Amino acid sequence: MKITDIVSEIFEWERPGIWNGGHFYGPGRLHKVTVTTDEGITGYGWNGGTAAERPLGMFPGYVDYFRTLLIGRDPMDTRGIATDLGEKQIKILGPGGINTQVLAAINIACWDIKGKALGKSVHEMLGGAQSRIRTYIAGGYYAEGKGLEELKDEVRFNVEEMHAGAVKIKIGDPNQGVAGDMRRVEAARQAVGDDVTLMVDANCALDLATSLEFADQLKEFGVYWFEEPLPIHRYQDHGTLASASDIKIATGENGYHLAHFETLLDHKGADILNVDVTICPGYDVAKDVTDLAARHGVSVAPHGCQELQLPLAAAIPHGEFLEYYPVAVDPLRAEMFMPHLAPDSDGYVTVPDRPGIGFELNMDFLKRYQL
Repeated sequence: MKITDIVSEIFEWERPGIWNGGHFYGPGRLHKVTVTTDEGITGYGWNGGTAAERPLGMFPGYVDYFRTLLIGRDPMDTRGIATDLGEKQIKILGPGGINTQVLAAINIACWDIKGKALGKSVHEMLGGAQSRIRTYIAGGYYAEGKGLEELKDEVRFNVEEMHAGAVKIKIGDPNQGVAGDMRRVEAARQAVGDDVTLMVDANCALDLATSLEFADQLKEFGVYWFEEPLPIHRYQDHGTLASASDIKIATGENGYHLAHFETLLDHKGADILNVDVTICPGYDVAKDVTDLAARHGVSVAPHGCQELQLPLAAAIPHGEFLEYYPVAVDPLRAEMFMPHLAPDSDGYVTVPDRPGIGFELNMDFLKRYQL
């Protein structure tokens, strides 16, 4: 089987603005890659579709660059494609960024082809350890007009209507400060009760001193993990924080290469890895990261688009959670992906056994938003 073409498409739509500790998320955006073959099997990969404030308009140019390196290659060789267009392109494209994110979409599309050709799901090919996996609802963003009562309503809805047994909120907005954010944490805990797992996420917005201050106070409210407290390359600070914290430290969604995760774990800087298959160069590298985590006794809870992360999160025995974005984060999510993925009544999701990724984009719906 040979690759005959790669097509890139961009979609954008309006939605209410939200922000975390350091970034504002305006319009919704999605980048789709279609890989076609000489045997009539087509694979799909994408970036975005959640809180994707990325310059996706630049992504097609990277697809054009990669196309000349991919035409005629075997899409089943996902490992070779990830290596040749990733590590071996560092001198030309740099170590990571838009190039590895575009490569991720291509790699995901090739895994989709591989699964369809073999009649197997990506989940099965990656290990298939769990048929169902626990979810947590990602939310608790800052927004105009959103105070403590609105935050309470949101997390309460996620528990009572979305069947979440775990929820996550944002901290780290400099306008809030530690005191303001701790009021948010207290409000969230009051709203969901003591039996629901509560996480917080600072999106790399803090320094070590502030992170230590947060970690000391978060334990009062039984917070399970403290996600991305620090800039990603502050490896020594991660180790210092993890050793001093009674709260699990989760990080990794912005890691592009295995070496980043090796260095992080060499410094004992994380208890949970949030590797993202659309930010590192796809499933091959992400699986390397999960294997590394297993050797270090660290669990995995991938970040990002749940339809793409599910095959990886549930493929491994130490996949602890699947991050789930509800329609409150983006109302179009209810119609964008097929089939619609929703937590079961116990807060778990069931992994599809369809060949390939198991999900596709609803193009009848999305085409109205194509740029």
